[in-house]
Amino acid sequence: MKKFLLTIALLLNVFFVFSQDIIMQTTTVSQCGGVFYDSGGSAGNYANDESFILTICPDTAGQQVQLDFVAFSTQNGTDEMTIYDGDSTAANAFGTFSGGGASANPGFVSATPNNPTGCLTIEFTSDASANTTGWEANVSCYEPCQTIVSQLDSSSPAPNGDGYIRVCPGDPITLSGSANFSVDGTGATYEWDLGDGNTVSGQTATFSYPNPGVYIVNLNVTDTNTDPDPSGCSNTNLINQVIQVSTEPDFTGTAASASTACFGEQVTLTGVANQVEFINDCTPPVSGTTFLPDGSGATYQTCVTVDCYESSLTLTDVNQIVAICVNMEHSYMGDLDINIISPNGQTAVLKGYPGGNGTYLGGANDDGTNTPGTGADYCFSSTGTVTIENGPTITAGSNPPGNSITPGTYLPEGNLSDLLGSPLNGDWCIEIIDNLSIDNGYIFSWSIEFDPTLQPPEYSFTPVTTSEAWDSDPSIVSTSGNDITVQPSTPGQHCYTYRVLNDFGCEYTETVCIDVYPEVDNGEPDDLFMCNPGAPPYIFDLTENDTPILAPSAIPSDLVITYHESQADADADTNPIPTPDTYTTTATLGNPQTIYVRVEYLNTGCYESETFTLNITAQPTINPASDMVVCDDPSNDGVEPFDLESQTPFILGTQAASDYVVTYHNSFAEADSDTNALTSPYVGGPNEPIYVRIEAAGDATCYSATAMPLFNLIVNANDDSSFTATPTCDGAVM
Repeated sequence: MKKFLLTIALLLNVFFVFSQDIIMQTTTVSQCGGVFYDSGGSAGNYANDESFILTICPDTAGQQVQLDFVAFSTQNGTDEMTIYDGDSTAANAFGTFSGGGASANPGFVSATPNNPTGCLTIEFTSDASANTTGWEANVSCYEPCQTIVSQLDSSSPAPNGDGYIRVCPGDPITLSGSANFSVDGTGATYEWDLGDGNTVSGQTATFSYPNPGVYIVNLNVTDTNTDPDPSGCSNTNLINQVIQVSTEPDFTGTAASASTACFGEQVTLTGVANQVEFINDCTPPVSGTTFLPDGSGATYQTCVTVDCYESSLTLTDVNQIVAICVNMEHSYMGDLDINIISPNGQTAVLKGYPGGNGTYLGGANDDGTNTPGTGADYCFSSTGTVTIENGPTITAGSNPPGNSITPGTYLPEGNLSDLLGSPLNGDWCIEIIDNLSIDNGYIFSWSIEFDPTLQPPEYSFTPVTTSEAWDSDPSIVSTSGNDITVQPSTPGQHCYTYRVLNDFGCEYTETVCIDVYPEVDNGEPDDLFMCNPGAPPYIFDLTENDTPILAPSAIPSDLVITYHESQADADADTNPIPTPDTYTTTATLGNPQTIYVRVEYLNTGCYESETFTLNITAQPTINPASDMVVCDDPSNDGVEPFDLESQTPFILGTQAASDYVVTYHNSFAEADSDTNALTSPYVGGPNEPIYVRIEAAGDATCYSATAMPLFNLIVNANDDSSFTATPTCDGAVM
């Protein structure tokens, strides 16, 4: 009954459309909804001897027709449908479909974006015998994505001559961008991908990077067309704006010749700033552990994701794969295939099956359990000389130990050229096929290493130093290149800054501090004496000098005093006199001994040294001296000036003048107590007694004083000798 109705319909050259359904015939319709049926409609089969060409176009210009076949069944090989991407059979065909089942169904068919009409043309023919239920396809239209091209309009800072933006860590960066739309950009959204996992919305973004490195920034633009994608259509271009963030120089070697200094001491500071290269680390990650159970024909994969190369970069030379390395163990190498699979599915054989029967990989555990053995490193590279199954062996493993392939680099059994054309970015996988039910193993890790020159040059950089110097400081006494010599004038911590500027405009500093100890402000020690001590030994208390040494110091409690018998010992702080309060001297009468004092600040090595002598002296002898007699002046007042010191040589006699002090007094009491010494010129007379004191130089306790006057000051009266002289003629006087 259905074929009869269809025959009538064809004779009348009419078709029926129910609820926007489209029935197969030769015609053109503009429709973006309903259901497309074979000529039998929703309830019957198509007819024999059909030959139809139907074109379905969108009802809105710029849209594309889509067909979603939910059912399809034709006589296989004789009743055929061909679908064309256009408004005629002259367009490219998606394919010819016939038969039944999922494999024959055209599925979802859509006019492509390159199809300017947006139409689909369906050609159907059937033979003279037999037919079936035909097809059912939902009709829809979608607006294809327009072409969107994002662009960078301005940036602060501006790119350099090579197109890179160079900044310091933390410096603000402002980028402004827009997009060109082939149709309309109304309502489009903008998002900046900063290349560090962060994004900023809007056409203008201000941001910064805290860490040195290379960051690739792109502007993603999405319109409001949700037909192809619920999120809208996006640009497909990349602006790939390179932003290089400066590395910090290495200040290793910037240091002082000493971290501490004595007061008044000079210290040299050296400035060193080596610029640090940034190398983009594009080493693919290392995989984790993968168990290789005992299986027959079982396949296991472990993958790593590579995502640090330019998206368009592909493998063009097998030598661009430096090595594929796997750390593994397996108790029977002979049943394994080991393959490397690239992100687009291309495969190269690293180790084929069979090969290596009875040989371990690594330190396998061959006790039949799943207990892991010990992995060994096996690498595959075009630089290898033998395949792994022909590699040398060692004894390894356990339960029992056996022959195991020696770890090393081997030639793949297949050809790495099978991977040429593979994208570098994406998932790279090691595939293990266990062909026999014999033994198990583990892959503990694996990695793939590519030629480092595949990295774009802008992904690595080394800043250039444009200036470097120490900051000025009043304590700098000299400068030589990057070295300064400092001499702080006050105690305490003194810090100096080494400042470096690079061609990114980044300034970095390194501070070096030195601690200056307080000044050792000691007094001078006194010479010590023993007067007429008799027979040796002669014992001195050297610590008597502690008081005069510490007296003027502002920090007496911080000073450490030691006594030494030589300057070398005092300077080196060696061989201190162990019992300075009961020191037995080597001095003898007339031969003093020198003692060397080290006055140090808190055992810091900062010190001053002084000397004093230990002296053995005899009791001074007062020799006789004659009276001093002068004539009075015309005033006859009975007193005249006297040079008392002219008596000193007579009083000392053979005693050395440098060893004694002679003073003159008006009484024994004053001479004995060394008070009211007379000074020359002394005015005295007319018959004045003088008492004398002789004291050992430096030892006031060693003296002699005259109990009776040693001499007198005598002033004689002046006689009147005035007369008148009268000259005579012969030249005389009378």
